[in-house]
Amino acid sequence: MERTKLNQVVTSERFIMFSKALIEDDYYKKMKPESKLAYSLLRNRFNLSISNEWIDSKGDVYLYYPNERLAEDLNVGKDKVIRIKKELHEFGLLEEERQGFNKPNRIYVGNLEVRKFTENNLDISDTKVVAKYDFRKSQNANTGSRKTRLQEVANYDTNNTELSDTNSNNTETKPLEEDDQNNKSRDQNSFQKIAEHISIHPELRELFLEITPQQALNDPQTGLSIVEGLVQAENALEDGLKKGNSKMLENQIIFGDQVVMRQLKIVVQEQLDYMTSHLVEPTAFGSYFKRGLKNRIVIWLETASLKNHLQ
Repeated sequence: MERTKLNQVVTSERFIMFSKALIEDDYYKKMKPESKLAYSLLRNRFNLSISNEWIDSKGDVYLYYPNERLAEDLNVGKDKVIRIKKELHEFGLLEEERQGFNKPNRIYVGNLEVRKFTENNLDISDTKVVAKYDFRKSQNANTGSRKTRLQEVANYDTNNTELSDTNSNNTETKPLEEDDQNNKSRDQNSFQKIAEHISIHPELRELFLEITPQQALNDPQTGLSIVEGLVQAENALEDGLKKGNSKMLENQIIFGDQVVMRQLKIVVQEQLDYMTSHLVEPTAFGSYFKRGLKNRIVIWLETASLKNHLQ
């Protein structure tokens, strides 16, 4: 047996998250093991859905997972897959919508309703977290290792070929045929882009490390969305200052060169506070943060400009 090394635990190995509720909650204990595994495989595709913007008009995330592919991944027959899906549906964890002839069904995955849930068994690796769980508390766990890894990326030489992505496939053009190698290349590419952003905007390094949750260690796409959101927001504030935004000019008199970073930190904190009570799915942290921060910056700049016109 080849024993697992530290670097494999932290970086290279890819794992599927498996909610403890599936084995600890009395209700879900009744499910067959293969159904629990199938549920975990389905939820594991949420990042792909988010990257492809597979979100309906109601804000619900959906995914595509053909029976043939699920049967192959579970190493079972197609009839078995149908029975597994039926059981997941009976437990309220799966819904499918037909999309028309020769088109794959949309799959909606339900959230686990945790009945036995205490602070003692709360684990950041659980896939289900109640809506008002403060995700920032999770940063207390393994903070040292998290910052060590992210600092390594943030300070990485962007010319280093170990982080370079070569011919990473576009998941949108062929999402159902992705394999481990493509995912690994995509992760490496994400780390590379994070390093590039931080090298261009070193003033964002400390803020990035401070607000990035531990899950970004296992999902570099989350880290990339966060740093992209910060860069986008900083550029918008700098642009507002150059265009003579009254509030930015007023604050510049007081705070000088720190006016942009000061305002950025304020809006970032507002977005994090909002997400504390509204973010249900931790895997959506990056995209939710990026989109919310952008909207808040736009609103703040427009409001400041409007007040100037009304005076």
